[in-house]
Order: sequence, then C-alpha cells, then structure tokens
Amino acid sequence: MYPLIIGGTQIHTNPEGLVSLNDIFAAAQVAGFAGGKRDPRRWRLQDGAQFIEFAVATLNVPLRDIYRATKGKGGGTFAHWQIALAYAKYLSPALHMQVNEVYARFKAGDVTLADEVADRATPEQQEWLSRRVAGKVARNRLTSTLKAHGVTGRGYADCTNAIYRPILGGKKSEICAARGLRKNTNIRDQMDTEQLARMALAEIVSSKRIDRFNLRGNLACANECGTVAASIAAIN
Repeated sequence: MYPLIIGGTQIHTNPEGLVSLNDIFAAAQVAGFAGGKRDPRRWRLQDGAQFIEFAVATLNVPLRDIYRATKGKGGGTFAHWQIALAYAKYLSPALHMQVNEVYARFKAGDVTLADEVADRATPEQQEWLSRRVAGKVARNRLTSTLKAHGVTGRGYADCTNAIYRPILGGKKSEICAARGLRKNTNIRDQMDTEQLARMALAEIVSSKRIDRFNLRGNLACANECGTVAASIAAIN
C-alpha cells in the first residue's frame, strides 16, 4: 500500500492498515517539532500509555491488534490511526493538524491526494500505482459482469480464486498462509507490477468471454475465469 505524505515525509501503513509512528516522529523531526519529545517506544511507556489503554478498552480488541512493535529490517512501531493521531498531537499541534488534514482527505477518497503521492514516487512506484488503479477498474468490471450473469454468494470468491491459482499459485487463504499474512489482507496490495498486469488482463478477458458466451451461474463463470487465467499465466 502506498504511504500518506506528511510535510514531505512518507507515512507508511503495514498490511493490517496500522500507521507507522516512527514515520510520524521522522516528520516531526524534519519540521523541527521533535525537540524534547519522546520517540514512539518511550511515548508508549509514558505519555501515551493511558490513551492506548483507553483505545484497547473502547475498541474492545487485544493490544496486539492496534499496536505492534517489531525489530529488524522493515520493523518499527505501527498503531491504529487513533493512536497515530494521539501521538501526532503529543508531538506538536501543527503536526497534529497536518496529520488530521491528510488523513481526512485519505478517508474521504480525495483522488488528488493520490496524485500528490504519485508525484513524489519513484518511476517504479508510479508504475505499480498505475497497474493497481487499472486493476481496480478491471475488478469492478468483472464483479459487475458476474452479478449480471447470476453469480451469487461464494461464487465471487470462487471466480477470484480461479484467477489467483494460475497467476499466484493458490487461492487467497493459501497465499496468506504461505506468506504469513492475515486472512483479511488485501492480496493485490502485495502483488508486483507483473502480477497486477496479469490479474487485470485475466479479469477483463473473463468479463468479455462470460458476456460473449452468456455463461450463467457460479460454476460456469468460475470455470471460465480459471481457463482464461491459465492461458494468461502461460504467457512468457
């Protein structure tokens, strides 16, 4: 998933949607707001302890689901957006306002925010983003086609998994298990540009063929999705 941008600093989220407190601290340092303030680890143990306990009780979830600290490459402190906003508020009122504004745009689906992120991205990241957006269009087209052709309930997941198997090597639950991801992880956010391109092509072609042959129901549509995906996966 692509990060938010606060004052020129990337604010990453992990696959579960938790926000990087380390990135927020880095944004504060860049802006000159971090003087005398505690880093995420020390804030968690002191100033932030009461709020985090309140968040756990209010959201009625285990601490590990809304606050996670890991070591090593790619590690850091990630927390629920409510905790991230509380940390930004602790660091600086000005930073708190910046985070609030950007997060509000993010939640509202302000597409100009995505454009601003893309402007700051590397060419490789821009390519990934373009593929991801194209994939969303292809996915919406396929689901609309499936609905029009009588697919119901688990049929949508069956059609999706029929495409996943040839292109990614398994259905969603198997992919998540193999990669150590949560079951609710958005697999497409984990794909590289080639996988995204193959997925989008498979969904577009499947939509066309389901329409052309007027296929009906869960089984027929899933079989067609699988056949199309296998053909696309075989392209070298």
